[in-house]
Amino acid sequence: MPDPSFVFAQSLSGLTAAMFLFLIASGLSLIFGVLRLLNFAHGTFYMLGAYTAYQIVQWIGTGPGMFWLAALGAAAAVAVLGGVVERFLFRHLYGQEELYQLL
Repeated sequence: MPDPSFVFAQSLSGLTAAMFLFLIASGLSLIFGVLRLLNFAHGTFYMLGAYTAYQIVQWIGTGPGMFWLAALGAAAAVAVLGGVVERFLFRHLYGQEELYQLL
């Protein structure tokens, strides 16, 4: 019989991973449902946000509250990057057929 604390930790880890996957999938669904835009860069922005937050934590250290500061900084940086990508790459794809968006 496995240790109950191990089972709890693994269950919590699985729920955390499922939560992140749900956030990514719901974002993709929302973007495609509302804008009718195939945005395959959605997962890339998520990854860039995680790497940016990690890099900010490496620069500023691991003091109290530094993770939240890094998370806010990474969210702001990725939001700016997403705005630039939307403005210069995605804007001309609005209203186009999905096959054209894939090409």
